[in-house]
Amino acid sequence: MRIEGSVAVVTGAASGIGKALAEQLALAGARAVVVSDIDAEGAERVASAIDGDTLAVRTDVADEASVRELVARTRERFGDVDLFVSNAGLTVTGSFDASDDDWKRALDVNMMSHVYAARAVLPAMLEAGRGHLLQTIAACGVLTAFGAAPYSVAKQGAVAFAEYLAVEYGGRGIGVSCLLPQAVDTPMLAASVADNEQLALLKEHSEVLTPRQVALAALAGVEENRMHIFTHRGSADSFRLRADDADKWVAEMRAIRSGRP
Repeated sequence: MRIEGSVAVVTGAASGIGKALAEQLALAGARAVVVSDIDAEGAERVASAIDGDTLAVRTDVADEASVRELVARTRERFGDVDLFVSNAGLTVTGSFDASDDDWKRALDVNMMSHVYAARAVLPAMLEAGRGHLLQTIAACGVLTAFGAAPYSVAKQGAVAFAEYLAVEYGGRGIGVSCLLPQAVDTPMLAASVADNEQLALLKEHSEVLTPRQVALAALAGVEENRMHIFTHRGSADSFRLRADDADKWVAEMRAIRSGRP
């Protein structure tokens, strides 16, 4: 996947990582960048500030019809999508006793949105024999997040779906990447740790990167066609430990969860 000359769509791009991804895509030479968010005014602000050919589209990623409309408007203006960045997400806290509505909201936004994106863009990509899906998921997609069962489960489902797509369609010219950051200086992180002491513990054990740092790592990973794009020191090591010795990994996570060093 080459960013230069591509048509790229970014959801959740009104702020945070999505905004940085849209900006860096333009700087990397994308032919067109579509800035999408449920916050229409925010998407418009980001698009208008980017030097290049842009389009702002209001999209609710939990609504398949809205995602299809986003892709249709992109094709009408710029042609087929080369890179679809499923970046929109939200934190849903709670444990096994979280409400059904909370579980559904977490799954719709953090997992089913990737399914809807694939349905909208994969047929044309497969016909062309090229295309890339970049899914912003979070490190908890291969690890876990304290105090946020719906969020963790949805993110792990998103990773499983991305891996399925890579296995099924990677031989037909389709690239798939999971962006797996930990703490990033975004409004979503600030709101999450303010409302949840358990998530705040994870932030204390992670360096906090800027959205631009994460976006640069993401685009490098896309061009290298990497499946898992880790952005923070220690994430990959923890993932390997989880695979090699799940009991030891659980014990280490429990220690962090209890506040022990």
